Amino acid sequence: MSVNRDPDANKQKMENPLQLVFNKDGKLQLNPEALRVLQSFEVPMVVVTVVGAARTGKSYLMNCLAGDKNGFSVDSTVQAHTKGIWMWCRSHPQRPNEVLLLLDTEGLRDPEKGDSHNDNSIYTLAILLSSVLIYNDKNQIDQQSLQDLHFVTEQSKLIQMKSQPNDCDSWDFVRFFPEFVWLIRDFTLELEIDGKPITPNEYLERNLQLKDSEINEQDKKYNELRRCIRDNFPSRCCFAFRTPTLWKKLKQLQELEDKDLDEDFVTERQKLINYIHTHKKVKRVVGGQLVTGRRFVELTKMYVDMIADGVLPCVESCVAKLMEVENQAAVDEALKFFDDEMKKFSESDDVTMSKLTEYYHMKSKEAFNIFHKRCMNNSDKHIEQLEETMSSNYKSLEAKIKEKSREEFETHLKNVMSSIKQNLTSEHYLRPGGFQELKKDLDKAIKEYKEKTKNEIEGCAVLTHFLEKEKPHLDQVQKMDSRLTEEQKRVSALEEELSRVKHEREKMEERRKAFEECRDKEIMEQIKKRFDDGKMCSVEELKEAMEHMGSEMKKYKVEGRNEDAERARQRYEYLKKKYEEATESSFMKFIRRLRRLFQSR
Repeated sequence: MSVNRDPDANKQKMENPLQLVFNKDGKLQLNPEALRVLQSFEVPMVVVTVVGAARTGKSYLMNCLAGDKNGFSVDSTVQAHTKGIWMWCRSHPQRPNEVLLLLDTEGLRDPEKGDSHNDNSIYTLAILLSSVLIYNDKNQIDQQSLQDLHFVTEQSKLIQMKSQPNDCDSWDFVRFFPEFVWLIRDFTLELEIDGKPITPNEYLERNLQLKDSEINEQDKKYNELRRCIRDNFPSRCCFAFRTPTLWKKLKQLQELEDKDLDEDFVTERQKLINYIHTHKKVKRVVGGQLVTGRRFVELTKMYVDMIADGVLPCVESCVAKLMEVENQAAVDEALKFFDDEMKKFSESDDVTMSKLTEYYHMKSKEAFNIFHKRCMNNSDKHIEQLEETMSSNYKSLEAKIKEKSREEFETHLKNVMSSIKQNLTSEHYLRPGGFQELKKDLDKAIKEYKEKTKNEIEGCAVLTHFLEKEKPHLDQVQKMDSRLTEEQKRVSALEEELSRVKHEREKMEERRKAFEECRDKEIMEQIKKRFDDGKMCSVEELKEAMEHMGSEMKKYKVEGRNEDAERARQRYEYLKKKYEEATESSFMKFIRRLRRLFQSR
């Protein structure tokens, strides 16, 4: 995955809850301090949000999930305490590489507020941001409690899936809607039907069944609400809490020990805690990418800005913007690392071309690894930006080192060849045996030169240039040496040395290319793994949504709701097609574009 898996990144904790969202002058706004805290969590988040009527114990419930009594403000008076959305980040009790983010929302139908628009905005955010949504209800599931979920039926009007909506727009809601938990407080009914015990889940499903006919407008509304819940929250469950204690003690509920509470209440509460703590439902965006604290902040800011501006939050465009922000940040982070490392190298004492090549290959791979850890998808645009910038920086440093090395090598060669140059100028070698003396001096000078240049490519280039330039003079000495046979005079002695130097240069070039090919191969493997991880996320998300919709289709068939079963089947087929498209490998097409980029360097 593209996120930090280091458990140490999860050590920071919030000692106390913070207000995340508040309403000012009729518009939602965000608390900068809360955003700063959220950004510090670099691990995936399980985002659990509680919604429901005011003064029904939502804050107490969230404190139970946090495992801390002194968290969200709890009060038993008629005045609602929670305003806006409050948050509390806790270390996940079961998975050290994740964070449990608890969101406590202000209550529905608060007479002090009386603002349905604010309610809709708060609960739109709750759905957009959550991975698990708890609807906190009282007494029983009835028509009133279902009607209180009217914000669910309004989501198709309050949330836009695509920037260019179509008739199938709402069919994708199931891909990002959170899992739904209906929690009934102070439940006093017996969980049985026709004398047989049923579970809270069966009780919920029974109350979500549709009426057989829709002969009037009331029946249509009755069924429409249930359809919306079933279609958008196909993954759902129910918990039924008995009254925890005598009403006179309720104001002390937060301080009471389990032994002072109703046994059934404690048991059901523990079932809920276990369900949330063992749940796999981490927050993801459409496409399956995991949401970290930083990504959560970006999404929240975009959604709140849209709602505050009176614009429908568009899931597709927000995810696209998030990916652009994250991928560009990934490029910037990778480039900062790369630039810092190359600067360290350039300032070191032993800077050579061969070491630069090895160092560049190693650090560019590490930079790509940093990029892949943070990026949200394999964006060829950002990969191209990263590769081109690193290559450009490398070539710039390479040119500087080449120039500096050439100057140093030319100076050194001039020093070791100075006596030979003088002897050639003075015609010292133009005598019997002169060629053997010249060859001996030349071998010694070249050996000394190579020790200094350490077989650098640029060193070979400088030596080759010198030998080719001086070849006429050296050949003259060979031809004038009377001790040499005619055969020895005809064959240039320098040809062998030039051939050896050129061969060494070719071997160095081959080694450099081998390094480059190895580096490119490893980077391509990194990209492929990231591509496969991203595809797997999308496939898993679609498979889960498809299976949920298939299960709902079967339920409709069992209930004899053929039209609804057909509608569910169409949604199932729609998701299945997307699933099949996601499983098709488009990696080779993607990788060919990247290979052209790497080869063009």
